[in-house]
Amino acid sequence: MAKSGDSDDGSAGGWPGLLSELTKSFLILRDIFGYALPGAVFLAIGVLCHRLSLYQLQCFMKPYHLPAWLMLVLLLGACYTVGHIMAQVAYFPSNWKTWRKTVNAKEGAKNMGGAKDEANAAEKTEHMGLDPVLIELRESHPELLTELERQSTVSQFRGGAGAAMLLGFVIFYVIPITLPIGLLLGIAGVFQLFVFWLSGIPHIDELKSDTIQAGKSAMEKDKTPLPGGKVAGGH
Repeated sequence: MAKSGDSDDGSAGGWPGLLSELTKSFLILRDIFGYALPGAVFLAIGVLCHRLSLYQLQCFMKPYHLPAWLMLVLLLGACYTVGHIMAQVAYFPSNWKTWRKTVNAKEGAKNMGGAKDEANAAEKTEHMGLDPVLIELRESHPELLTELERQSTVSQFRGGAGAAMLLGFVIFYVIPITLPIGLLLGIAGVFQLFVFWLSGIPHIDELKSDTIQAGKSAMEKDKTPLPGGKVAGGH
């Protein structure tokens, strides 16, 4: 027979575990709506403007005899990749503004000498300072992030879809000639690398720092003594 303590632990952990799984599923949906759909919008504009030919694509893929499901996966991957470019275009002004703030803060640290702490504090924007809290909430109370995740997904889709419509209009409608696919891939690659250098690596460094901070806070809470003399998180 299971002990009452085990039963309580199982029931207590079941609901947060279910919410955690739902949150992970929602993150997958966010990738689909935030990246794949805007990418599909861009490619659909090319098809509607008769600049991209589905018939030529079918003729190109026919000799390979790929199953339908694999074709669907490849198409989804293409939409997802294009969608990342659309999202980067949409977020580029914000990324550029953040990058300029960071550069100015570092320059200020060099000029002020003894006031480096103030400059380091200025490096991080207000929303970045909240990241460790959000990381802890995702683990302990994921239900509190539901509306935030929903609104961020909607905003990401709006930005990506808007960029897809604008770039699709310019590339497939305004420009009178069909640009070679190699040229488009080259331009997209240069832009991807530039944005990666501008905001990708700094973002990962900040996320790593915030995750470590959230982890330290969680471990401190696990070591906090309970009224009965037990340690939180212990057995």
